Amino acid sequence: MPGDAPFCVRLFAPGDPESAPARQVEHAVFLEAFGNTEELLAKEYEPYEPASLILGVMDRRRQVAAGMMRVLLPSAAGFKSLNDVGPCWGVSVPDMLTATGLELEVRRTWDIAAMAVAPEYRGKAAMGIVTMGLMQGVTMTARRLGVDWFVAVLDLPVFRLLRWRLRFTWSGFAGVGPMPYLGSDASIPAWCRLSAARDHLAGTDPDLHALLFEGTGLAPAIEALDVDAAAETAAAAAAATADVPTAWLNSTR
Repeated sequence: MPGDAPFCVRLFAPGDPESAPARQVEHAVFLEAFGNTEELLAKEYEPYEPASLILGVMDRRRQVAAGMMRVLLPSAAGFKSLNDVGPCWGVSVPDMLTATGLELEVRRTWDIAAMAVAPEYRGKAAMGIVTMGLMQGVTMTARRLGVDWFVAVLDLPVFRLLRWRLRFTWSGFAGVGPMPYLGSDASIPAWCRLSAARDHLAGTDPDLHALLFEGTGLAPAIEALDVDAAAETAAAAAAATADVPTAWLNSTR
């Protein structure tokens, strides 16, 4: 991987074998934090693998991944973070969205189904850089493709930290509180509308706005994602999974 920065951000297509280091971080961190075995993760994510983009912050010097994010595109399988709401929180997605006052546009939504930072990169400075590298990459790519919504299920401490770091541009859904979820003692479904976040940060935190929406602010530590190449990869994957059945759309609106 050419370049002078010690870290770089890369986006991998579904099934790309070069995503293996980032997936290793996913396996190791979710086992450490929640007791999720590789076999359990494979079972949980198997329906979504054809629609899974893997984003990695790569340590060039050590040739390993420092952090990763699994992003689910709209597909016939739906979004894991929404599919799990009924079984785990006992509320339907349409009722949850109505209570929150949202009209989610499924084809303009991505599911941040997993995010993890390797233990050796969790120092105060390094963890912030790795997390922001992931958030910058996914935000820039999403905006390039017209995506305006993120959904996720986040471990409660992660949700609180992410809300603080991103200046409260992420929110929980109305009437849906923390519950045990896949080994987490307390997780919460969450959402972010990118156009609203962009406008909010432009007025309240110009530096964070520039980092997330203009791709600046992480050099010289991190070489930013090649958004043109990433958008091409994501668009090709989205085209391959574009058959979203009406029944699933109706169930999430």
